[in-house]
Amino acid sequence: MTLKKTKIYMNGEIIPWEAATIHVASTGAKYGANVFEGICCYRGDEQYLFRLREHLERLHESVDLMRLPQQYSDAEFENAIWETLKANGIEGDAHIRLSIIVTGEGLYDVSGPLALVCMATPRGTGTLAERAVDIGISTWRRIDDGSMPPRIKAGPNYHNGRFALMDAKRHGYDEALLLNSRGLVSESTNSCFMMVRRGALVTPPASAGILDSITRDTFLKIAAEELGIPVEVREIDRTETAIAEEAFLCNSFQEVRPIRSIDGITLKQSAPGSITNRLWDAYEDVARGRKPKYRDWLASVGNRSHSPATA
Repeated sequence: MTLKKTKIYMNGEIIPWEAATIHVASTGAKYGANVFEGICCYRGDEQYLFRLREHLERLHESVDLMRLPQQYSDAEFENAIWETLKANGIEGDAHIRLSIIVTGEGLYDVSGPLALVCMATPRGTGTLAERAVDIGISTWRRIDDGSMPPRIKAGPNYHNGRFALMDAKRHGYDEALLLNSRGLVSESTNSCFMMVRRGALVTPPASAGILDSITRDTFLKIAAEELGIPVEVREIDRTETAIAEEAFLCNSFQEVRPIRSIDGITLKQSAPGSITNRLWDAYEDVARGRKPKYRDWLASVGNRSHSPATA
């Protein structure tokens, strides 16, 4: 499916790609006033939305922190997702972007009217090895809670990552890792950072300036509960990243990207490393409904009554 053939949900209607517009004078267009969620959809014995309840909770939190009105219910969010999947005939794996955009005109403090928009695109296939990246430590610093709160999943926050990514590619890297204002590891341009150090899965805390990532939380729980891998949520120095056994980036859109090297230093294990592979295999089992223990993380697309968000 090409993007221009995609059908988009906007304000209660399914419309063609070219009709999904907002005015150039809107606060959303002029200042990037929006919040959004990226949600994974997986095909197992059924088609599942992964951790829908948590994504909708975070979306409501972003709305509150952006001082926007809470005018959409979980039922409206869910309906937008299901209608979009149906309209585009997607029955397998997909990535869903659910957005709330300020369409009102005026200055950057305008908080309405709002538009509810949903897009869904099929997810391609590819091995973990094909996703491996070489990353560099960026000279740009990660935003913090005193400037542009990173816990809000809002479009403007990604300009921080855009600067870092453009600079990284200019220097021959695939991705960048940002440090926070204290010089400690935060996250990449759009993903959380995880590394394996002395057999433990290590990742920075929320206070390091990261998005409170649902994908990160998933891997931490799977590591501890399913695989018996020690987990450490703690501060990470820049130099420690380069002596890790293995490392990877994770988010809902790109899932897992193993890291080959950091600042030109090749990690001890080839990408993907053994623990990265184990985590990914376990994640696939969980997300596709093969682990009954985690069924409450799954919302069945074929039967809305199974959705934990409406239970």
